Amino acid sequence: MFANTIHGQNEETKLDAMLRVWHLNRRQSSSFSVFEESPELELFATTQTSRNTSSSARGQYKIPSSQTCTDVETDDEFVEKAQDIIESKPVKEIAKPGVILDASELNDFPANYAIQPIESHQFPVIGVYIDKRVIPGFKYRIRPLPGVNDTNKNKKCLFGGRALVLKSIGRGYARRFTFESDKDCLTNENYFWSDNSPEGYAFELEAISEGDKFTIFDVANREAQGTVEIMKVEKSSQQENPHRLSFHHSQQLLCAAVTKEGIEKKVKVKLIAKVEFYEIGVSKLMPITGVVVWLKRKGQQNAEITKVINVNIRHHRYYLTPGFEKNFRRVTVRGIDIGDVPTKYTMTGLEPYEIPVVGTYVDPRILPGFYYRIRPNHRKQHLFNGQSLKLVSIGMGYAKRLTFESESKLNANNYLWSDNHPDGLGLEPRAVLKGMKFQILAENQVLGEANVFRADMPQIEECMDKVSRNHLQTYAQWY
Repeated sequence: MFANTIHGQNEETKLDAMLRVWHLNRRQSSSFSVFEESPELELFATTQTSRNTSSSARGQYKIPSSQTCTDVETDDEFVEKAQDIIESKPVKEIAKPGVILDASELNDFPANYAIQPIESHQFPVIGVYIDKRVIPGFKYRIRPLPGVNDTNKNKKCLFGGRALVLKSIGRGYARRFTFESDKDCLTNENYFWSDNSPEGYAFELEAISEGDKFTIFDVANREAQGTVEIMKVEKSSQQENPHRLSFHHSQQLLCAAVTKEGIEKKVKVKLIAKVEFYEIGVSKLMPITGVVVWLKRKGQQNAEITKVINVNIRHHRYYLTPGFEKNFRRVTVRGIDIGDVPTKYTMTGLEPYEIPVVGTYVDPRILPGFYYRIRPNHRKQHLFNGQSLKLVSIGMGYAKRLTFESESKLNANNYLWSDNHPDGLGLEPRAVLKGMKFQILAENQVLGEANVFRADMPQIEECMDKVSRNHLQTYAQWY
């Protein structure tokens, strides 16, 4: 009997020692992670759950005061955290409508996000999830996404709805997106963090903006055919070409294509543009479509448009290059169109605001009584010291003599013939001249006076109308 008593005391002593070691280990590991699937935690959670069938029963369990440590969380907190983690794992099985984004698929933190369904031309950004197609150097318009259950689907874009060039993407949990700054600003306020909006953001590419200008080239002979000026970009019309892209392969999401020159994107666009063909010489608004080749070269901060391919204008194929090239501008005139000698001339290098005069051809828009500035084609200097002179008369015959107003009426030397220069002449109409004075009116009240002391910029003729005052007199109005 005495031996049995001693044996029972030894068993209790061993059990107390094991408990002290277990609690000592818990004190030393204050940063114990509930993410680790520890057998002790599972056993403890199972035992505690089976023992406590309600939240009130769970509160009755207490650790002895001698074993409590402030650096260690209580057993109840361990159980609650473990339950939260178990309940938060099946994120992809939520019953709410939306799209599930997993940042671990992009080799980032294992975070899941539920967002509203986005369009095919939009790239999602939320928290640590940054779509691989969002690359600095390209231009984006940022649209905050609505909540999963939000009825307001149309939120205003950031930065006043403007598309800005993305300069950099920060590091860390919340990534800072910095865009190009506004002109004449000392501090750049065009930035935000990826977690500013809990609902996330949608990035929209904008390769072409309103006001961009291009030169049209024929695909067959690669000759310049005209000019294009973008007047309107249809909303949600620019989409990244899915060629060589797959949303499920993150390695190919870094860019549309990696070439020897740099990162190349192809963007399909649908635009409303003012198109002017050199042969016609008249600008018209018409819809065009094409694919923009957008290249960010090595060592450069911003991407640039190299060309626009597969351009469809009136069921004809062309390609565009950025900017207006003066050397490519070609104007073809025919004498038979104005009832003159059936000649044909082709001039290159005229400015869009200059009216052609070459050989026997004098454009019918050139009329006596108006002021012009004359420039020989393929030259930068104007005739008559760059003065704007009033056209007095246009002669007749094969070579027309154009006589301008002269300071000396006895020895007038301000004249020329239409065939003096084989490359032709460009006459720029001038309506406002240096030294003119104007009254500033508000209805019939004179508010002040304006004096023109400088008029160097080109003056473009928009239209010319014939106005009849009576049956005998006809006047030309110039706009």
